[in-house]
Amino acid sequence: MSTFFKIIRWPNVLLTILTQLVIVYGMLIPSGVDPSLNSWQLTLLIIATALLTASGNVINDIHDVEIDRINKPKKLLVTKSISEKNAYYLYIILTVIAVGAGFILSNSIGKPILSSVFIAVAFILYLYASSLKAILLVGNIIISLLVALVILITGIFELFPSITPETQTAFKFLLERLLEFAFMAFLINLAREWVKDCEDVNGDKAGGRNTIAILLGRSRAAKVISFFILAIVILLGWYVYEFIYRNEIATYYFIFLIIGPLAFVAIKLWTAASPKEYHLLSNILKLVLLFGILSMGIFRINYYFN
Repeated sequence: MSTFFKIIRWPNVLLTILTQLVIVYGMLIPSGVDPSLNSWQLTLLIIATALLTASGNVINDIHDVEIDRINKPKKLLVTKSISEKNAYYLYIILTVIAVGAGFILSNSIGKPILSSVFIAVAFILYLYASSLKAILLVGNIIISLLVALVILITGIFELFPSITPETQTAFKFLLERLLEFAFMAFLINLAREWVKDCEDVNGDKAGGRNTIAILLGRSRAAKVISFFILAIVILLGWYVYEFIYRNEIATYYFIFLIIGPLAFVAIKLWTAASPKEYHLLSNILKLVLLFGILSMGIFRINYYFN
């Protein structure tokens, strides 16, 4: 059982589930919106997205065996804790259940065409693991877009089926906010993907992959990533100044839990040299992503205390 949770990377799966719960219960409901999905439909949406995340992690591990022997031999699961054959079986089972849940959900709200989203994501995750991940920048961008899609797909399923002329303005406002958070998640995850490339440069090079760290060299790539993160810091600083500063709690939240850690990573990238240091910075960016997701509920937190 421990191997199962490790190979699906349960923290990533949990983050996916948390993202959708925060959107529904921390953003939509407190905003006075009556979500389109009832409890069992929301459960189907969570199952579909969470299991697609899990299946993507499994197929990624299957295709990363040789690279993981170099980058993280102590954490190698496929061939060591589970056979490649059984890992494929697990991948297929998770994918089928996820797509099936998405199909049932889409038909239950009278939008069967939306089931194609889950099929497309499953297909892209397979392509990412098998080939796209090796292409310079392409793999990083695709996986970051899929992280952002978790936010958008929740808004699509919860809002679009209930749009009426009366609710159109309110729903448009909420979708715009979700787009902003999805864009922020995309940028932060993209930076984290590049930092992970710096951490894994030895295994990626042996595996024939082309990453920004291999193209520029780890040290120069780290400096480029640092400037990219500083650009995110400036963008978020402007966002706080323009839209959030009246909300004191949200302002301090963004400064100390998102902007501050991002600035720290940007600075430390200039001196980082070992895989261990890059791994630490990658984990900090993962925490920033978590705090960014939780921030979607910070603006309506008073809803549950009044």
